[in-house]
Amino acid sequence: MERFKSFLVFFIPFIVFFIYFTSNNEHNPSSANHMQHDYVEIPEGYQVPSVYLSVTQDLSGTWLLSVDTTHFRFAPEKVGSDDPSFNEGHAHIYVNGKKINRLYGHFYNLDTLKKGENEIMVTLNSNNHGALAYRGKPISSRVVVENGN
Repeated sequence: MERFKSFLVFFIPFIVFFIYFTSNNEHNPSSANHMQHDYVEIPEGYQVPSVYLSVTQDLSGTWLLSVDTTHFRFAPEKVGSDDPSFNEGHAHIYVNGKKINRLYGHFYNLDTLKKGENEIMVTLNSNNHGALAYRGKPISSRVVVENGN
């Protein structure tokens, strides 16, 4: 019985700390705070970026995300800078509301998608990870694809 009590004294705090730290990590895609990165407002006088995306199924059955931008350059070498950027940075990819990865270029293989409707969203992000916005509206694009497989 004493060994069991000793085990519980160790195990319960371990589980509590584990849950707390994994659920509050802002870079954990399943964290509720993950989409809470600050916004970086595009100031007047800058060209306003835009993003357009398409998702197609390839012959192997996986899904290819294609992202086109205007007035925006992917700059993976500058990701993590403390200074905001307005016309360069990276993108964040969300599938059904869950962030799955960063994007540093124009194409990304989404692999397989669940059967039925899937919402794919891409946001443009500053080098400091803040989501770019203009006049309070995030610069993003979304599509819904139907996976019949």
